[in-house]
Amino acid sequence: MHKQNFIMVTFIITGLALNPVMGETAERRTGYSKVNHPSVVSSIAKILHNRGLEEDAANAIASELVSEEESSLLEMMICILENHDIVTREEVLAYLSKAALHKQKLDFKSYDQLIGMVEKIKQKPTEENTRKKLNELSKVTRQLFA
Repeated sequence: MHKQNFIMVTFIITGLALNPVMGETAERRTGYSKVNHPSVVSSIAKILHNRGLEEDAANAIASELVSEEESSLLEMMICILENHDIVTREEVLAYLSKAALHKQKLDFKSYDQLIGMVEKIKQKPTEENTRKKLNELSKVTRQLFA
């Protein structure tokens, strides 16, 4: 009976000792898998505010450029552009902040708009492979957000 108690106590102590380690490892794993980006509107507003606009004015200008409906479309486009190594998120947000400041109207479903945006960001004509990817992206976004 004494040996059984010793084995049981050993199992309990081992379980208690390893439990925080296991919990911390799982917590770290979930922390790495989540990518938390601020919203497109708040990112544009932050860029405008950093360039010298008052915070309220920057928020108003950013909200005027991107409606709530277009925000999800734009977020999806930014992720696709970034995953295909066409442009980075920061480059797109800088472009959008300039467009918001100049009160340009943007059509995020337009192939021509995407080509123009990428060429302005990269400061050079787009390659054929990039144009094909942008054409596919514009077709998909027109179908999803018709």
